[in-house]
Amino acid sequence: RSNGNVSNNIFQSVNSLPIGNVLQSMEIYNDKGYLVVNNAQKIEVVNASTFASTGKITGLEQPRYFLGISAGKAYVTQWGASGANNGVKVIDLAGNTAGALIPTGTGPENMALSGNFVYVTNTGGFGTDSTLTIINKTTDLVSATLKVGDSPNSIQVDKNGKIWVLCGGSYGPPATAGKLVRINPASNSIEASFDFSNSSIHPNHLVINKTKDVLYYLSGGEICSFAINATSLSSSLINRSFYSLGIDPSDDVIYAANAGNFTGNGSVLRYNTAAALIDSFQVGIVPGNFCFK
Repeated sequence: RSNGNVSNNIFQSVNSLPIGNVLQSMEIYNDKGYLVVNNAQKIEVVNASTFASTGKITGLEQPRYFLGISAGKAYVTQWGASGANNGVKVIDLAGNTAGALIPTGTGPENMALSGNFVYVTNTGGFGTDSTLTIINKTTDLVSATLKVGDSPNSIQVDKNGKIWVLCGGSYGPPATAGKLVRINPASNSIEASFDFSNSSIHPNHLVINKTKDVLYYLSGGEICSFAINATSLSSSLINRSFYSLGIDPSDDVIYAANAGNFTGNGSVLRYNTAAALIDSFQVGIVPGNFCFK
């Protein structure tokens, strides 16, 4: 951030070995980086400052996203081989081992922690789904399953503790439109729902700003914003076609990635909240997610 320098392929540069195929996501937790490598069925664990390898977690099937639960425990969503073994794996962080599988809906993806519960979006994966699985983080048992909308793909918690779920809608046939849903965690019930009018745009990549009162997401690749007290969905903030989206929690700078033609290097464009372009830089193939330190 301070000098604009960009370093690519940092895992391989530091550790002299490739990360593997496909790096799906990364989270920083307890000063360690957890790199979820989907097709290689593993999580690479690194020092969050140096990126030097400190361990590896195996025993996973098509892992997707990591969420730290406590000092010694984390959850990892996994799709399983050919859609079997869907669920959330309980990870022992002390031993870097994968334990019990908590069953969820189909294609579990992003998660959010609120109070004693973890909310898991079930995107459908290799099939279809429209539910949110709610897990008691103490007992590792499913507390409830809530129907929210077709293909829930991303989730955030706002400053009031309310849970927002972005549903992409089904590709069909028949195709269905997406929706943005607000959940009250006190009752685990839907208290507001905002429907998209177009069944072909499939919104995704819901993120939230530093003060947790403005949501951002991609709608047909365009960047849109939504204040948590708004009463209707807004028009696009940045009218371009992006593949993925992130927002820096330190300064609210918006990061939007182009995947190019999916065979060569992608790029990242940075914007301020007034939608003014700050700069851009080149990254690797198919930039799908962001992790901020």
